[in-house]
Amino acid sequence: MKNPEDSNEAIRIIERFESLPIERRVAIFRDLSPQAREELVSVLTRPGEIIRRVSPEEMYFTIKQVGEENATSLITMTTSKQLLYMLDIDLWKHDTLNVPVTARWLEIISTIGEPKILQFVQTVDGELLLSAMSRLVRVVIRDPEIGLVEQEDLFTMFTLDDTYYLEFRSTQYEEPVKRFLDAIFRWNPHYYFGLMQELAGGLAQEQEEFALKWRQARLYDMGFPEFDEAIEIYQYLRRSAVCDPDAEPTDPEADTAHESLPILGYPLKLVNEDTPFRNSLNGIADPAQRDRVARELAHLANKVMIADGRDPGSVESLVGSLEKVSGYINIALEEMCGDDVAQAMGLIRSNHLEILFRRAFSLILDLRKEGQKLLREYEGVVENLGHPLAGLMSGLLHKRPYFAGHVLGDPKPREFRSFHDLATIRSMMDRTAVEEKWEDI
Repeated sequence: MKNPEDSNEAIRIIERFESLPIERRVAIFRDLSPQAREELVSVLTRPGEIIRRVSPEEMYFTIKQVGEENATSLITMTTSKQLLYMLDIDLWKHDTLNVPVTARWLEIISTIGEPKILQFVQTVDGELLLSAMSRLVRVVIRDPEIGLVEQEDLFTMFTLDDTYYLEFRSTQYEEPVKRFLDAIFRWNPHYYFGLMQELAGGLAQEQEEFALKWRQARLYDMGFPEFDEAIEIYQYLRRSAVCDPDAEPTDPEADTAHESLPILGYPLKLVNEDTPFRNSLNGIADPAQRDRVARELAHLANKVMIADGRDPGSVESLVGSLEKVSGYINIALEEMCGDDVAQAMGLIRSNHLEILFRRAFSLILDLRKEGQKLLREYEGVVENLGHPLAGLMSGLLHKRPYFAGHVLGDPKPREFRSFHDLATIRSMMDRTAVEEKWEDI
């Protein structure tokens, strides 16, 4: 049994929080864990004031971290833009609608209630709703010229109007689809009849292609480029192309734009601890600069996911891409600044983070060229280089180079994340050391 005094204290805490200026409430929300955000939203009387100031990317990451089934308070409060972004990311696998995930989202939304169902219907493209429903139901039109008794097979099917009858492709989708259709029918019968007519016509495949195009256009605007554009992050970049620390900032309008920027904090929270990059971020006090870095990290991670063929709908892919991006930026900072945090902060202020990412990848390419030259001198067979260099070289020569740290005792292969990783391989490529291994073979 709950203690009344504890309940009263909780109410007072909530009241004090809601009496704070909105900027302070947003700042507190920004620093909370995803789970704490869900709990806070569930008890506030005016959560929408905060939710409207959260970016779609941040909301998606928060809900994914909590788990959709456990984040109903957050999902209930999502704006149309936030909801559409989540659906664009989650409902598709490559270029095909993911039926189980689509059905799961319909169930979650239908459980929340009719207002959320109608927000979904009014937010998504009609082509997407049609495509989703066609994967879940088959629609048959009753022939008005034939008596209903003669069409007795329709008796076993679901109908809201005695004209359009639905056969569910799976019983597990039945209840959420019924709730969706019932809400649509009561909201706008004309819209409902149009949807049923389209479903009965069997043209959903063509509609799905249109839905995919609208989705791709929206994701492009949110920092997910086409593949040909995304792979530009792997173009070689000379050190001279990196601006000096005392150069003008890359975004001189960041300060003036900061007030209107929605929350986007998760990329900064995922940067590895105790690295020059992390230490540099800790030293940036200007909120506008921190927001700029967060947005550039998020967009870089999006490009990496596209260029590396990772699934944008997977939190593991998102986290892995951010770790790769932050590791590469750290390599570039270590090359040019060593442990000088002040100088590293200057480079971050003066350069778009993609420049630093490409510089680090170029260092890896330089090392790979050295490895290829060494390999040609030893009959071109990686195994001839001996352990552990052979394993490290296999990772370096991969299409997307990785650090094969497992041959040195690490738990598993990983992305390059420090200049020391490159130095480790280079030291093992020393001619004398390799020749000693060669003689032992």
